[in-house]
Amino acid sequence: MNKNSVGIDAGGTLSKIVYETESGWECKKIPTVRINEITEWIRARFSYPQLHITGGKAGALLEKLSFPAKKINEFEATCEGVKWLLEKNNLITETSPRFMVTNVGTGTSIHCVEGDYYERIGGSGMGGGTLLGLTYLLTGEDNYDNILELSKKGDSRSLNITVDDIYSHEVPPISGSLTASNFGNVAKMKSTTLSKEDYIAAVVRMVGETITTMSVQAAERLNTEAIVYIGSTFDGNETLKEIIRTYTELRGKKPFFLENGEFSGAIGALMNNGLKQVAF
Repeated sequence: MNKNSVGIDAGGTLSKIVYETESGWECKKIPTVRINEITEWIRARFSYPQLHITGGKAGALLEKLSFPAKKINEFEATCEGVKWLLEKNNLITETSPRFMVTNVGTGTSIHCVEGDYYERIGGSGMGGGTLLGLTYLLTGEDNYDNILELSKKGDSRSLNITVDDIYSHEVPPISGSLTASNFGNVAKMKSTTLSKEDYIAAVVRMVGETITTMSVQAAERLNTEAIVYIGSTFDGNETLKEIIRTYTELRGKKPFFLENGEFSGAIGALMNNGLKQVAF
């Protein structure tokens, strides 16, 4: 790998860039809509860049570039980047040989990795885009940083129905704190003026619980305990992380959140060692 090597994950919202410097690897994010800024940044920094590009907007970026680039399969790049980060942080022995990868971006994609092989298990339209869209519909808030701050102050129990609410006169068969119905407490909504913080907290909880349920079910089917959660949606979103961490552990699985996990696709594209797709 030379100092002109650049890996780019051109996502639906953000483009994640990794590149090597004299002191190590550097990471950078640029909104994908500012595609001209991305190409200008590359042109200004590198003379003859060796570009590896992945992600849903890779084609759009390739059209704008004035120098050659190699397009890498997005799922392959993501899984390879996660594996590299696990090894770099000495976590690979904790995940077991087979582990799940849940990539939460605009939507969610779930993968299984074992050794040099990977498979996409499934996915959902539930993700960071859902969080932003529903929050805007319910509260009018569209600034992501504001949404993160407001979510810390809200109480989702004002809008949700828990298992304890249903089994109000007897001991429930499962944990009473679990959500039985997201946004199901219509009576409370009609009788009480709820804050935008409560609405946002309820949206974050719904997204987190749904993603966790899908991930845990996939891990059960493929007989593994380890689930690695990555994606830009987790950047600064400690509320979402805590919901997913708690719910994953409650379901008997081991959650992992990687530092710089949102750059997994860009790292995998840059490495490009050729992880192989296989059906588990």
